[in-house]
Amino acid sequence: MSKIWLIITISSLIMSCVTNPTNIISTMINASKMGVTMAIEFIGIYALWMGFMQVLDDCKLSHKLSSILSRPVRKIFGQTDPETEKNICLNIASNIIGIGSAATPYGIKAMKGLDDGSERASFAMIMLVVINSTGIQLLPTTVIGMRAMAGSVSPSCVLLPTIISTFVPTILGILLVASLCKRQRKKRAKHG
Repeated sequence: MSKIWLIITISSLIMSCVTNPTNIISTMINASKMGVTMAIEFIGIYALWMGFMQVLDDCKLSHKLSSILSRPVRKIFGQTDPETEKNICLNIASNIIGIGSAATPYGIKAMKGLDDGSERASFAMIMLVVINSTGIQLLPTTVIGMRAMAGSVSPSCVLLPTIISTFVPTILGILLVASLCKRQRKKRAKHG
């Protein structure tokens, strides 16, 4: 991977020298400034939502949230231990409200809880990856924050398209994994 990045970097520098050599340094400095500014602005967004999730956890509201999601989680993932189930629920809830960075630690803990030591991905592990990859969101807080930082007149106009574009693939992903798992079980039963 490092070779690929090296090739991309060298290629872009050569192209910059060929097309507009006088602006290379100023463009690099401006891009660096913009990157630092954006990172600082994101710290505020992430701090707010990570703090919000920590308050939920400290007030034991995470347990209530887990209990709301626990029935569909049990139906999708099967029986798991209570801590793993809670981490799955919090992972999904964090993704739903649009803070994927808060979802990551819960997803890692859930994945460790789902690991049975067989060195093969279980049905539940695959399902968790699919649900996280499709990333169902009802409130895309990061996107709204980015649009607000960029000066958008209506930063929240992405709500409905986001809900549709994340809900449909999530449902299709769940159905696809479930059908493939069912087919795999039938095949094992037939051959085993």
